[in-house]
Amino acid sequence: MAVVAFVEPSCAFNSYGYFRFPLMGSLCLGTILKEAGHEVSVFRDNVRSVYDKGKDRLNEALTRADVVAFSIMTSTAERGYQIADAIRRIAPKIKIVMGGPHPTYMAEEALQHADLVVKGEGEEIILDAVENRNLSGIIQAPQVDNLSKYPIPDLSILTDKKRPPRQAPISTSRGCPYDCIFCTVSSTFGRKCRFREPDNVLEEIKIRISEGFKKLFFYDDNFAISRERTKTLLKGIIDNGLNKKMTWSAEARTDIVKDDELVDLMARANCETMLIGFESINPEALLEYNKKQGLEDIKKCIKKLHDNNIKVHGMFVLGSDSDDLNTAKDTVKFCHEMKMDSVQFSVLHPLPGSRLFDILEAEKRIFTKKWSLYDGSHVVFKPMKMTPVELQEKFIWAWKNFYSFRKPVYFAISRYVLSNWAKSNKGAIAELKARFKK
Repeated sequence: MAVVAFVEPSCAFNSYGYFRFPLMGSLCLGTILKEAGHEVSVFRDNVRSVYDKGKDRLNEALTRADVVAFSIMTSTAERGYQIADAIRRIAPKIKIVMGGPHPTYMAEEALQHADLVVKGEGEEIILDAVENRNLSGIIQAPQVDNLSKYPIPDLSILTDKKRPPRQAPISTSRGCPYDCIFCTVSSTFGRKCRFREPDNVLEEIKIRISEGFKKLFFYDDNFAISRERTKTLLKGIIDNGLNKKMTWSAEARTDIVKDDELVDLMARANCETMLIGFESINPEALLEYNKKQGLEDIKKCIKKLHDNNIKVHGMFVLGSDSDDLNTAKDTVKFCHEMKMDSVQFSVLHPLPGSRLFDILEAEKRIFTKKWSLYDGSHVVFKPMKMTPVELQEKFIWAWKNFYSFRKPVYFAISRYVLSNWAKSNKGAIAELKARFKK
C-alpha cells in the first residue's frame, strides 16, 4: 500500500474563485487508487494552503506521502511547481507525478519539477504511476473509451471536511466536436464525445443526495451534446423522483433551446441555472472564436430558458481582434436588457494547446508567460483595437457595472469577488500599467 496525496494548486483569486469546485481528475484517479488499497487524500490548496513559502513549511500530511500527484491547469502551474520544488527540498524521497491540461501541453517544462509527467487522461496509467517507483519521464496516457467502467468518485478523500463543495460535482462526458479558438477541450479530450451510461449517472446522483447535497453541478463542457442521451438522463431523474430532492446546473450552447422537449425535461427535472457560453454579442468576434451562433440565437436562448423558469448565467469573453473600447459597455447593456440572471466576464487568454495560443505566439503578441496570469482575469497579450491596460480596465468595469444594479445577494457576491480580486492582483495590475504606460 502506498500513501498518495493529490494536490490541486491554487492561483490568484479570480472570477472563478468564489465557488472553489474540486477538480474531477483528482477525485476520479484518487478513487481508483483507494479501491486498489492505497491510502489517498486530496488537498485543495485554494481552500487550505499546503505550503507556506515564507516559512518554507509544507503541510505535514504531505511529507509522509510516498507519492504526491499534482493536477495542474495553466493558471495553477507556477504554484504547483513551487510546491513540488519544496517537496524535493524537504522530503526528497517522495515521488512527484504531474498531470492535467498544462503538463499535457508543456510536458518538458513540467518535468523539471516532477519525476513523472502524464499527458492526457490518467485512468489507465495511475496505478502503474504509483506502484512502479521506477516509472519516470513523460508518458502519453491512452484515451478512455468506457467512462462507466470506473468507480464513482469518492468525495470522502477530500481533506477539507469543514469546507465541502457547495454543489456536488458530477462529470458525465468527455470530448467536444466543436473547435472554439480559445478552448483546449477538443485537443485534450478529442472531438469524439464519450459518455457515461445514464443509469451510472443516476446512481451517482442518488449517492450525492444521500450525502446531503441539495445542489448538483454537471462538469460537462456541453451537457446536451447528445440530446437523446441527455433526455434519457433527465427522464431518469424525473421517474426516480430525484427532481424533488435537488436542483442542478450545467453548461450548454445556445442551440439547446432548439429542442422543445429537451428544455421541457430540463425544467421538469428541476434545472436551476444553465451556464451558456454566449462569448460575445459582437458578430465578428463570434466568427473569430469559431462560435457557430449569432445574436438572435443568443436572444432566443435567454428567452426560452426564462420562459421555462430556468435561470441564465451568461459567459462572455472580452478582447477579440474586433472588440473595441465600446464592446464592454455594449455587452453589459445587452445583459441588462435581456434580464440575465448572472454573468461571468473573462479576458481572452491564450492557453497552451489552443489554436489561439499558436496564432498569437506566431504574431508575437503574447507579452508574458507568467502562467499564473492565464486565468481569464488578466490580459497577457496585445489586443488589436485597444491597449492591454484598456482591456484590463474594461474587464473590471464590466464586472462592477453589471452587478451594481442586481439583487442584494448577487451584489454581495460581486463585491466579494472584486474586492478579493483587487487585493490578490494589486501587483499584477501595477506591473501591467508600468509595462504599457503611456
